[in-house]
Amino acid sequence: WGPNPYYYMAGKYGIHPTYIQEMLNDSRYDSEDILAVVDHLKETGGNYYSLDNLEVARNFYYGEPRGTWQPSLVMKDRDVLILGSGPSVAAHRKALEKYILKVNPYVMALNTQAVLDADLIDVRVACHPVRLLADYEELIHYPQPLITPFSMLPHEVTKSLRGKEVLDFGLGVKPDTFMIDDTHCIVPTSLVVAYSLAVATSGQAKGILLAGFDGYGADDPRTSEMQALLSKYMSTIQGLELLSITPTKYNIPIQSVYAL
Repeated sequence: WGPNPYYYMAGKYGIHPTYIQEMLNDSRYDSEDILAVVDHLKETGGNYYSLDNLEVARNFYYGEPRGTWQPSLVMKDRDVLILGSGPSVAAHRKALEKYILKVNPYVMALNTQAVLDADLIDVRVACHPVRLLADYEELIHYPQPLITPFSMLPHEVTKSLRGKEVLDFGLGVKPDTFMIDDTHCIVPTSLVVAYSLAVATSGQAKGILLAGFDGYGADDPRTSEMQALLSKYMSTIQGLELLSITPTKYNIPIQSVYAL
């Protein structure tokens, strides 16, 4: 399998090398994801390759979906604006900030997105344990509360967030599923976008506005993955109206922020 350090670790811990091969060939996995999966499989056993085991290792939320915070307490009948990481947020920053000041939507920034004035962001959203471990130093210093499935996260993650104001909204992952309750959800992927859509839906928002969901290249597997997620959400009974207010390559309704 060559001198790759990930294959070396797989051999050391008795993990089937196909796990490493699959992750290296999938652009969704960065080095932190691979290390986290290896750490998970060395504890739970990875002698035999299983795609299901790989997905579980990538998600690794503990127990049945559960949470303690109800989004409807702050979102009911309000527009919710979800800020993604695409460059269009910076390109249209002034217009987005003007819109927020004028309309006062509930603003959720994904992960460490920090282009807009911090005073205009109500809350941050992060759910992937690996991403939380990678970003915790930034997250704990941002002034906004953090929506995350706190009670379902590994101990090392909750420990890293000690002292941070968290809003505990539970998360389960099940293919082709959107099930949304008052304090938790089950979504088809651990992508923070899916989690954020579920949070806004649970919150009984009036509608969901998206900014910074520019899209990737046509050959990038993340493009089809995200489009499938958005299409699945829009087709669900609970799904709210989606509207992108910055340019996007995804097949969703769009209206320029300048026209709002």
